[in-house]
Amino acid sequence: MVTFDLNSEPYVELGLQRLSGEAFGPEGFAQHMDKVVHVLIHRRTSTFGHGQMVAGARLFYTGRSDTDRFSYEGLNVWLDECRLLAYTPGVGTWSTAVVHVFPDRAGQLELFDEELLERDNQGNWPPGGKPANAHTWTQQLLAFPRTADNIPSWMWDIFRTEEVTPPFYNPQFNSVDWKNRRRPVTDRGTDFTVEPTIIDPSLEPGVFAKIGKKLFGR
Repeated sequence: MVTFDLNSEPYVELGLQRLSGEAFGPEGFAQHMDKVVHVLIHRRTSTFGHGQMVAGARLFYTGRSDTDRFSYEGLNVWLDECRLLAYTPGVGTWSTAVVHVFPDRAGQLELFDEELLERDNQGNWPPGGKPANAHTWTQQLLAFPRTADNIPSWMWDIFRTEEVTPPFYNPQFNSVDWKNRRRPVTDRGTDFTVEPTIIDPSLEPGVFAKIGKKLFGR
Protein backbone atom coordinates (compact mmCIF):
# COMPACT_ATOMS: atom_id res chain seq x y z
CA MET A 1 0.00 0.00 0.00
CA VAL A 2 1.19 3.51 -0.80
CA THR A 3 1.64 5.63 2.33
CA PHE A 4 1.77 9.38 2.69
CA ASP A 5 3.35 11.30 5.59
CA LEU A 6 2.92 15.08 5.61
CA ASN A 7 3.27 15.69 9.35
CA SER A 8 6.60 17.50 8.96
CA GLU A 9 5.12 19.95 6.44
CA PRO A 10 4.69 23.45 7.94
CA TYR A 11 1.31 23.80 6.21
CA VAL A 12 0.09 20.62 7.88
CA GLU A 13 1.43 21.61 11.29
CA LEU A 14 -0.30 24.99 11.05
CA GLY A 15 -3.57 23.36 10.02
CA LEU A 16 -3.49 20.95 12.95
CA GLN A 17 -2.85 23.87 15.32
CA ARG A 18 -5.83 25.72 13.86
CA LEU A 19 -8.09 22.69 14.34
CA SER A 20 -6.89 22.27 17.91
CA GLY A 21 -7.90 25.88 18.56
CA GLU A 22 -11.34 25.28 17.04
CA ALA A 23 -11.83 22.19 19.20
CA PHE A 24 -10.28 23.19 22.53
CA GLY A 25 -10.11 26.99 22.47
CA PRO A 26 -12.38 29.24 24.58
CA GLU A 27 -15.23 28.82 22.08
CA GLY A 28 -14.32 25.24 21.15
CA PHE A 29 -16.80 22.41 20.76
CA ALA A 30 -14.61 19.86 22.61
CA GLN A 31 -14.27 21.47 26.02
CA HIS A 32 -13.13 19.00 28.71
CA MET A 33 -12.25 16.38 26.10
CA ASP A 34 -8.86 14.69 25.75
CA LYS A 35 -8.87 14.18 22.02
CA VAL A 36 -10.88 14.73 18.84
CA VAL A 37 -10.62 12.34 15.89
CA HIS A 38 -12.11 13.05 12.49
CA VAL A 39 -12.12 10.62 9.57
CA LEU A 40 -12.72 12.03 6.11
CA ILE A 41 -12.90 9.85 3.03
CA HIS A 42 -12.08 12.19 0.19
CA ARG A 43 -13.36 11.46 -3.28
CA ARG A 44 -13.33 13.51 -6.45
CA THR A 45 -17.12 13.78 -6.53
CA SER A 46 -18.09 13.61 -2.85
CA THR A 47 -16.78 13.15 0.66
CA PHE A 48 -17.87 11.19 3.68
CA GLY A 49 -16.82 12.07 7.21
CA HIS A 50 -17.38 10.99 10.77
CA GLY A 51 -15.63 11.50 14.05
CA GLN A 52 -15.46 11.07 17.78
CA MET A 53 -14.40 12.93 20.89
CA VAL A 54 -12.56 11.11 23.65
CA ALA A 55 -12.70 11.81 27.39
CA GLY A 56 -10.87 9.15 29.38
CA ALA A 57 -12.41 5.83 28.40
CA ARG A 58 -15.57 7.42 26.99
CA LEU A 59 -16.21 7.96 23.30
CA PHE A 60 -18.64 10.56 21.97
CA TYR A 61 -19.49 10.04 18.33
CA THR A 62 -20.14 13.19 16.37
CA GLY A 63 -21.73 14.13 13.09
CA ARG A 64 -20.72 16.85 10.67
CA SER A 65 -23.08 19.67 11.64
CA ASP A 66 -21.75 23.21 11.83
CA THR A 67 -22.65 23.42 15.52
CA ASP A 68 -20.34 20.71 16.80
CA ARG A 69 -17.63 20.18 14.24
CA PHE A 70 -14.66 21.86 12.64
CA SER A 71 -15.19 24.72 10.22
CA TYR A 72 -15.33 23.97 6.51
CA GLU A 73 -12.35 26.25 5.92
CA GLY A 74 -10.33 24.74 8.74
CA LEU A 75 -10.94 21.09 7.84
CA ASN A 76 -12.16 20.57 4.29
CA VAL A 77 -10.26 23.34 2.51
CA TRP A 78 -7.13 22.43 4.46
CA LEU A 79 -7.45 18.75 3.52
CA ASP A 80 -8.01 19.71 -0.13
CA GLU A 81 -4.58 21.33 -0.10
CA CYS A 82 -3.09 18.37 1.81
CA ARG A 83 -4.35 16.14 -0.96
CA LEU A 84 -2.55 18.22 -3.56
CA LEU A 85 0.61 18.25 -1.46
CA ALA A 86 0.59 14.45 -1.21
CA TYR A 87 0.19 13.82 -4.94
CA THR A 88 3.07 12.32 -6.90
CA PRO A 89 2.54 11.95 -10.67
CA GLY A 90 1.95 8.33 -11.53
CA VAL A 91 1.81 7.28 -7.85
CA GLY A 92 -1.37 8.98 -6.66
CA THR A 93 -2.61 10.59 -3.49
CA TRP A 94 -4.52 9.52 -0.40
CA SER A 95 -8.18 8.53 -0.16
CA THR A 96 -8.79 8.68 3.60
CA ALA A 97 -7.49 11.18 6.14
CA VAL A 98 -7.68 10.62 9.90
CA VAL A 99 -7.11 13.82 11.85
CA HIS A 100 -6.11 13.67 15.54
CA VAL A 101 -6.05 16.87 17.60
CA PHE A 102 -5.34 17.37 21.30
CA PRO A 103 -5.63 20.27 23.76
CA ASP A 104 -2.06 20.05 25.03
CA ARG A 105 0.19 18.61 22.31
CA ALA A 106 0.76 18.52 18.57
CA GLY A 107 -1.85 16.82 16.43
CA GLN A 108 -1.33 14.15 13.80
CA LEU A 109 -2.56 13.57 10.27
CA GLU A 110 -2.78 9.96 9.10
CA LEU A 111 -3.29 9.35 5.39
CA PHE A 112 -4.36 6.07 3.77
CA ASP A 113 -4.53 4.81 0.21
CA GLU A 114 -7.90 3.16 0.73
CA GLU A 115 -11.42 3.87 1.94
CA LEU A 116 -11.76 3.30 5.69
CA LEU A 117 -15.41 2.37 5.96
CA GLU A 118 -17.23 0.28 8.54
CA ARG A 119 -20.69 -1.27 8.50
CA ASP A 120 -23.04 -0.79 11.44
CA ASN A 121 -24.22 -3.59 13.75
CA GLN A 122 -26.90 -4.55 11.22
CA GLY A 123 -24.35 -4.85 8.43
CA ASN A 124 -25.44 -1.65 6.69
CA TRP A 125 -23.24 1.13 5.39
CA PRO A 126 -23.74 4.47 7.14
CA PRO A 127 -25.69 7.17 5.25
CA GLY A 128 -23.40 8.60 2.60
CA GLY A 129 -20.70 6.05 3.43
CA LYS A 130 -21.25 3.38 0.81
CA PRO A 131 -18.03 2.34 -1.00
CA ALA A 132 -17.31 4.33 -4.14
CA ASN A 133 -18.10 2.86 -7.56
CA ALA A 134 -16.11 2.80 -10.80
CA HIS A 135 -17.44 6.19 -11.90
CA THR A 136 -16.16 7.83 -8.73
CA TRP A 137 -12.72 6.22 -9.00
CA THR A 138 -12.57 7.19 -12.67
CA GLN A 139 -13.01 10.83 -11.66
CA GLN A 140 -10.38 10.35 -8.96
CA LEU A 141 -7.81 8.93 -11.38
CA LEU A 142 -8.63 11.53 -13.99
CA ALA A 143 -7.67 14.25 -11.50
CA PHE A 144 -4.78 12.40 -9.79
CA PRO A 145 -3.66 9.79 -12.33
CA ARG A 146 -1.58 6.71 -11.58
CA THR A 147 0.33 4.26 -13.70
CA ALA A 148 -1.35 0.90 -14.19
CA ASP A 149 1.03 -0.68 -11.68
CA ASN A 150 0.16 1.89 -9.01
CA ILE A 151 -3.60 1.38 -9.22
CA PRO A 152 -4.29 -0.89 -6.20
CA SER A 153 -5.80 -4.33 -6.68
CA TRP A 154 -9.04 -3.44 -4.88
CA MET A 155 -9.59 -0.56 -7.31
CA TRP A 156 -8.87 -2.83 -10.29
CA ASP A 157 -11.51 -5.23 -8.94
CA ILE A 158 -14.09 -2.43 -9.03
CA PHE A 159 -13.18 -1.50 -12.61
CA ARG A 160 -13.30 -5.13 -13.74
CA THR A 161 -16.66 -5.76 -12.07
CA GLU A 162 -18.20 -2.74 -13.76
CA GLU A 163 -16.22 -3.27 -17.01
CA VAL A 164 -14.77 0.23 -16.95
CA THR A 165 -11.37 1.16 -18.38
CA PRO A 166 -9.83 3.74 -16.02
CA PRO A 167 -7.70 6.78 -16.85
CA PHE A 168 -3.99 6.10 -16.37
CA TYR A 169 -0.78 8.07 -16.10
CA ASN A 170 1.53 7.90 -19.10
CA PRO A 171 5.12 8.62 -17.99
CA GLN A 172 6.31 8.98 -21.59
CA PHE A 173 4.22 12.11 -22.06
CA ASN A 174 3.71 13.08 -18.39
CA SER A 175 0.00 12.91 -19.08
CA VAL A 176 -3.27 11.28 -18.14
CA ASP A 177 -4.72 9.19 -20.99
CA TRP A 178 -8.41 8.33 -21.15
CA LYS A 179 -10.95 7.71 -23.90
CA ASN A 180 -8.37 8.53 -26.59
CA ARG A 181 -7.72 11.90 -24.96
CA ARG A 182 -4.50 13.11 -23.34
CA ARG A 183 -4.09 15.91 -20.78
CA PRO A 184 -0.87 17.18 -19.16
CA VAL A 185 -0.17 16.33 -15.52
CA THR A 186 1.69 18.49 -13.00
CA ASP A 187 2.87 17.84 -9.44
CA ARG A 188 -0.58 18.97 -8.31
CA GLY A 189 -2.58 16.70 -10.59
CA THR A 190 -4.12 17.01 -14.04
CA ASP A 191 -4.09 20.42 -15.68
CA PHE A 192 -7.70 20.83 -16.82
CA THR A 193 -7.00 24.31 -18.21
CA VAL A 194 -5.33 22.71 -21.24
CA GLU A 195 -7.49 21.27 -24.01
CA PRO A 196 -6.88 17.52 -24.42
CA THR A 197 -5.12 16.16 -27.46
CA ILE A 198 -6.44 13.24 -29.50
CA ILE A 199 -4.59 9.90 -29.19
CA ASP A 200 -4.23 7.48 -32.07
CA PRO A 201 -3.99 4.06 -30.34
CA SER A 202 -2.53 2.48 -33.50
CA LEU A 203 0.58 4.61 -33.03
CA GLU A 204 1.02 3.60 -29.37
CA PRO A 205 -0.12 -0.05 -29.17
CA GLY A 206 2.14 -1.03 -26.28
CA VAL A 207 0.66 1.47 -23.85
CA PHE A 208 -2.93 0.44 -24.45
CA ALA A 209 -2.07 -3.26 -24.49
CA LYS A 210 -0.65 -2.93 -20.99
CA ILE A 211 -3.77 -1.30 -19.56
CA GLY A 212 -5.93 -3.90 -21.33
CA LYS A 213 -3.91 -6.73 -19.79
CA LYS A 214 -4.32 -5.23 -16.31
CA LEU A 215 -8.05 -4.84 -16.77
CA PHE A 216 -9.00 -7.93 -18.73
CA GLY A 217 -6.08 -10.29 -18.09
CA ARG A 218 -5.12 -10.62 -21.72
